[in-house]
Amino acid sequence: MTQPTPAAPTPLHKHPAFQIRLGFVPLLDSAPLIMAQELGLFDTEGLHVELVREGSWASVRDKVSFGLLDGAQMLAPMPLTMSLGQGQPATPVVTGMVLSRNGNGITLTTRLYDELMAKGASEDSPLASARQLIQLARDRGRPIRLASVAPWSSHDLQLRDWLNSAGPVSPDDVQIIPVSPVQMVDAFRAGAVEGCCVGEPWNSVLELRGLGRILHSGHQIWQNAPEKVLGMRADWSEQHPAIHLRLIRALLGACRWLDNPANHGELRAVLARPDYLGSQIDNLDHHPFSLFHPHLHQHFFRNSANFPWLSQAHWLATRLACHGQLGPVEIETVKAIVRPDFYRQAADTFGIDAPLIDGKTEGRHRLPFTLSGRHGPVNVASDSLLGEQLHEW
Repeated sequence: MTQPTPAAPTPLHKHPAFQIRLGFVPLLDSAPLIMAQELGLFDTEGLHVELVREGSWASVRDKVSFGLLDGAQMLAPMPLTMSLGQGQPATPVVTGMVLSRNGNGITLTTRLYDELMAKGASEDSPLASARQLIQLARDRGRPIRLASVAPWSSHDLQLRDWLNSAGPVSPDDVQIIPVSPVQMVDAFRAGAVEGCCVGEPWNSVLELRGLGRILHSGHQIWQNAPEKVLGMRADWSEQHPAIHLRLIRALLGACRWLDNPANHGELRAVLARPDYLGSQIDNLDHHPFSLFHPHLHQHFFRNSANFPWLSQAHWLATRLACHGQLGPVEIETVKAIVRPDFYRQAADTFGIDAPLIDGKTEGRHRLPFTLSGRHGPVNVASDSLLGEQLHEW
């Protein structure tokens, strides 16, 4: 396989290999962990990494909490919710690296999509479609049931922020239930839900099977949001700081490799292996966009994608608090969980420039606010209570 520079594999026997167990959920954005393994980048850093495939984010959370995994590919809010432990025992987790940005989609059943389009909804107007969805539920006299992959996920928060942009939403209008990504197709087929916010490849699979249509991307709700991060148990990181930096180095190499379209044919072949994504990738055989749907703006490396901004993490904490999943969180608390200093140390040895500041303030919109349409920014006015909090980074 083609190696990303500057890493040229060094035989494993030259290193005393350090054993690490990392969990992942079989989605397209598990690719950084998978390709760091397959390209020999973990080996180059003297790491023996066992990748453990999990069927749900709850399983990842629990196995990290119980010490069965040292760390994992995690949803961006997970280090916060696991460390601060509202509703469950806390497990301190740290993250020093974003693995991917964007990649979620809001997909509705074909029937519901067509009903909204008949009412004048547009894929370029999330605010208008939220209003029309709520009105449709009220006209029906029964709630529309939507799915997110976990209550403490970016998917759940994006779904709620989209709906709440139209004003407060009652459970009599819309209900949101958790459904793991690998069960989303079955949930659509059984009529258990009429829509979802999920990561790829599941939006594309739902479209290819004629079960759903992508209405909006997560990018239209939160532009360039951190989607997946490397989350490690804090006690493990404290015991093995140099190993943690080598792990980040290996994953940086994989992320750079992934953003090169010339490598996507090779990536597809690797992901199709049964121990990774398997038949999920075969489902995309007739997809016109190959692996990555261009409307979902998923990327892994470019534009400092891997830098863990404290400002973005604190903003995620405010969204969790807004929706009742965390109490108020101060930035000082976030600093113990999200560690730009880890990233800078690893990036410096890898020859990558890193931002010199930990937070940024641009992109916060007051009413009226801006949403991103598929073909560029769409300016809308809103009388929403939460509209000012839809975010652009």
